[in-house]
Amino acid sequence: MRKVAVLAGMWATLICATAQIQMTPYLEREPNDSLGAPQLIETPVSLSKGFVVWDAKLNPLGDRDFYRFQITQAGTYSLRVDTNLDAVLRLYDASGNLIAENDNDGNRDLPLNRFAPGLTRDLTPGFYAVEVFYWQNLARARYALRVFPGIAAPDYDPSEPNDTPAQAIYLGRISGGEFMTNEYRFLSYGTDDVDVYRFELDNTGQTLTVRTQTYVDTVIRVVAPNGQVYENDDSEWDILNPAASEVQIPLAPRGTYYVYVRANPAWGGYYRLRVSAPLPDEIVLQDNGMEFRLRGLRGDRTRSPFNNADWIQNNRDHCYQMGWWYRIQDLHSREYTLSNLTYYDQQHPNRAQLAYVEPEGLIILTQYELKRTVDGGGALYLDCVVMNFQFQPRTIHIFHYTDLDVSGATTNLASWDGERILVETQLDRVWLSALTPFTRWQVSPYPQVIDLLTNTSPDNLADGELPLEGDFTGALQWTISLSPFESRTVRVHYALNTQTIPNRADIDRNGCVDDADLLRVLFDFGGTGFLLTADVNGDGVVDDADLLEMLFQFGVGCR
Repeated sequence: MRKVAVLAGMWATLICATAQIQMTPYLEREPNDSLGAPQLIETPVSLSKGFVVWDAKLNPLGDRDFYRFQITQAGTYSLRVDTNLDAVLRLYDASGNLIAENDNDGNRDLPLNRFAPGLTRDLTPGFYAVEVFYWQNLARARYALRVFPGIAAPDYDPSEPNDTPAQAIYLGRISGGEFMTNEYRFLSYGTDDVDVYRFELDNTGQTLTVRTQTYVDTVIRVVAPNGQVYENDDSEWDILNPAASEVQIPLAPRGTYYVYVRANPAWGGYYRLRVSAPLPDEIVLQDNGMEFRLRGLRGDRTRSPFNNADWIQNNRDHCYQMGWWYRIQDLHSREYTLSNLTYYDQQHPNRAQLAYVEPEGLIILTQYELKRTVDGGGALYLDCVVMNFQFQPRTIHIFHYTDLDVSGATTNLASWDGERILVETQLDRVWLSALTPFTRWQVSPYPQVIDLLTNTSPDNLADGELPLEGDFTGALQWTISLSPFESRTVRVHYALNTQTIPNRADIDRNGCVDDADLLRVLFDFGGTGFLLTADVNGDGVVDDADLLEMLFQFGVGCR
């Protein structure tokens, strides 16, 4: 019988050594501060499955983290804490009895870090609990907890190979804000593994910051578009891990950057790469002598804009205020303006995109595009994407507000011109139209409309009367019902001193729905995402509805 047990143990060890162990990732969830209320790890641990809790933190001072997990097969299992600071690891049985404890020298994957603890034990099926805390509760730290069968650490990175510039992982484009690798990356334990990334900076003259967020001792090297190399080993940017890395490049040139990440000295583990550039407080769009400016892009969500917009043609400014507001039905007791700007991109002088992550799981993307028309006028396109980032359906009210001072004058004449609102003086004319049908509208002399949006009560627009002569202000309202994680786009069009009639099927926005627009829909057919040019109806997918509308509008505006 003893011989059979030994053979079975050898067979189990062989399976663990040759098969790929599946490691289920988890994020730490507080509160998990006691043995009686630990974080539950749902995935059972077996001879082929383990788990990792990454981006875990001992914070604030004195924090203790507990995790409860289940073993389904008898065998040898390892528990290891990856950290650069002095952590302690304890293992308990289902009754809360202490089985084993380790302070130093227990993590064989980090042999040069004597502070990293680890345990290896023969365990029978049942429930267990793990405790991680800082030695004598003296400090704070980042860490990862790994529990896996056997003694050989699972070493698998699905992003490999990414060791050379030719294999670099493309992160995207950035003008302002921050993006991070969309999941945790991995540096192989005990090797000289290098991960290479590539991204593009669209603006110049600002400070670019590249960081690792990790509990590993990393080194990063950044190669700028001009060939200059920046390198950093240890950085104080993260008080939870002084061995993280940071490179800052003042007055960073625009172009393509390469980032090399490695562990030092030949350690390993998980990390995230963070790339950031300052967010602007103003965007400036320019196209063939025409200019549009929008200021006050972030701040208090209850703020009121004050002279935050300019639209300049022939040295005359035609706009005073502009903005977006929202209200989540049955949740908000007033309207709020966009405030939490998190991302900015301006690849072209005449177009900018802004991303806002608002409270209560609402993500709003806005795009502003300025185009000089062939007859010497101009067009301003505003796209607003609203996404319900929650697990329940919600109804959301979106408001677009404008205060036009055509010709720089506060007294304008406003009237209906077909389905568009015309605001004019003797010198200039501006048309306002909704490319996405609105639910309500309102025009009133200043400050009646803006007072509705900035007061402390929920309001719906109440139309109004045209013609109107005076200090014109107006707003459009859309009431949108969104399923969980569904998005919808609304579009607004302004025309300044031009005969061009807007049409949402005019994808390239040249005033004519023609072959080029049709080809764009056919080329992008089936595509999904935000701000897709061929998504005519703004529902987040290029499909039959977009094609039918394109065909129905084909030839409109063409001469």
